[in-house]
Amino acid sequence: NDDKFAIKARMFANHGSLVKHKHKIEGINSRLDGLQAAVLSVKLKYINTWTELRIKNAKLYTELLSPIQNVQTPKIHSNAKHVFHLYVIRCFNRDKLNRYLNANGVSTAIHYPCPLPLLKAYEYLKLDKNDFSVSKSYKNQILSLPMFPELSRDDILYITNLIKNFYNS
Repeated sequence: NDDKFAIKARMFANHGSLVKHKHKIEGINSRLDGLQAAVLSVKLKYINTWTELRIKNAKLYTELLSPIQNVQTPKIHSNAKHVFHLYVIRCFNRDKLNRYLNANGVSTAIHYPCPLPLLKAYEYLKLDKNDFSVSKSYKNQILSLPMFPELSRDDILYITNLIKNFYNS
């Protein structure tokens, strides 16, 4: 029966935010209800297969996008395994490319448009935004391409051909 508490509890459970990417407080990711947990417990037996399919899709993306001068693909360290929950590229003219891909039926996303240390939630740390020059310079270049296990080779060819055409026109 306390509206202020209810708002703060919702924010806390959603990474400290009521509006996506506008984190006012430090929070946690606690949005899993019982029904979602039951579905996930059934899906868990497929996780290894889905991870391998994501890795396969990421390798194809990387192979097809690496030759494009205005695109940088994710770097994977030799002693690490990336599961590719997201496939994020760095690209120039990101917003134009984003609109172009969306206009051609490709859903993209911009994850973490603001470097985490610069969010309102961390103002109390009194960080100097100039201490995060790399993340600051990348924030207008990152673009998440479609990534899911069922993504087909033809889908990836379509997406990468659109990106090639965008930069070659």
